[in-house]
Amino acid sequence: MEPENREAVAREFVRAFNERDLDAFTATLDPGIELHSMKGVRQGVPAAREWADRSPGGVQQTVVVTSAEANGDRVLLRIRRDWHWAEDGSPAGSDEMAWFFLVGDSGIVTWMPFTDNAEASAVFTKP
Repeated sequence: MEPENREAVAREFVRAFNERDLDAFTATLDPGIELHSMKGVRQGVPAAREWADRSPGGVQQTVVVTSAEANGDRVLLRIRRDWHWAEDGSPAGSDEMAWFFLVGDSGIVTWMPFTDNAEASAVFTKP
């Protein structure tokens, strides 16, 4: 898979996550996916699907890609999470992060979120 195609897979991960399209979301994943969430590592497509299936109501997020870089099988998306109240759509805050993806020929093998851009860049450029 070409680097630009790997970036497209990472962007599709974000789009499907935002739209709660769990079938499209899981279609971006390698069967051995490892999601490094804030609550620990989740392995496999069923665990990833459960992670992406957010409960309705309360504070919800929309992920906005602000920049993207691809290097071989690695993709780094700089993102902004816009939080809003589901009940009326009013803003509840925002934060910026970097999301690292390792993308194999069969889809995303690893996803890792970073609050520290330097740490994310180090993982992205690691030989």
